[in-house]
Amino acid sequence: MIYLLLASFLWGTSFIAGKFAYETLDPALVVLFRLIIAGGILFPITLRFIKENSQSKVNWRKIALLGFLTYPATFLLQFIGLQYTSASSAATMIGIEPLMVILVGQFFFKEQASLTIWLLGTIAFIGCLLVLASTIVVALWLRLSKSVLGGNLNPKVYTALSLQLGTLIGLPFMLLLVKDWNINFSYSSIIALLYLGIGCSLFANWTWNKGLSETETNKSGIFLALEPVFGVLFSIILLNDSLSFTSWVGVASVILSATVCLVLPKKN
Repeated sequence: MIYLLLASFLWGTSFIAGKFAYETLDPALVVLFRLIIAGGILFPITLRFIKENSQSKVNWRKIALLGFLTYPATFLLQFIGLQYTSASSAATMIGIEPLMVILVGQFFFKEQASLTIWLLGTIAFIGCLLVLASTIVVALWLRLSKSVLGGNLNPKVYTALSLQLGTLIGLPFMLLLVKDWNINFSYSSIIALLYLGIGCSLFANWTWNKGLSETETNKSGIFLALEPVFGVLFSIILLNDSLSFTSWVGVASVILSATVCLVLPKKN
């Protein structure tokens, strides 16, 4: 459970780091650079895995598809949307992800969720309407990732392979979406990029995959509701963002749903 909490914290604060990075880089370049940083650090793990498992059967196509959905597709949708809203608003909107996880499981994977999970997911939906496309993508790769992690790949190897293959597939899309090729690095933007690459891309996805391999998918989806809690908190502290009363109601509903899920007995 601690792995899912840590991943939610890192993903939630990625919106703040994104705002700092946008001061000197185009959003598509921010996504590209953060993936290159993370993929480069994980490259030795990939080489070792290929060397030690040259004869084993690995579903490379599925991992590549999941890598594209998990990294370039999700990040581009979120970070391009971040251009048109505040970090706190974007973080709050991500709270729709838990409900999307339940809906995708119900209609595409024939997995029944309890009434309590439906109720919590619906509560988390309140106040979270934007960045809808990215939440659908997140729900899809979360569901599909569970099946891969249940095979012969440990979370660390899966994170490395999916991140690197996804970056390669998404490279043309990231390059095509670049509107401004001017780069003016500053200390704040460099730190933001390193945090996005190492913290929010590499470490966050590894901890999430680790937690997902040990947790029921529907319950892990509720943990995503904690992203806006961290995102809003740090955007107010670091970026001096402010929220309307309606937004605070939305944030409170997300916090409530996630808190109730955490304290409920395991059987519920």
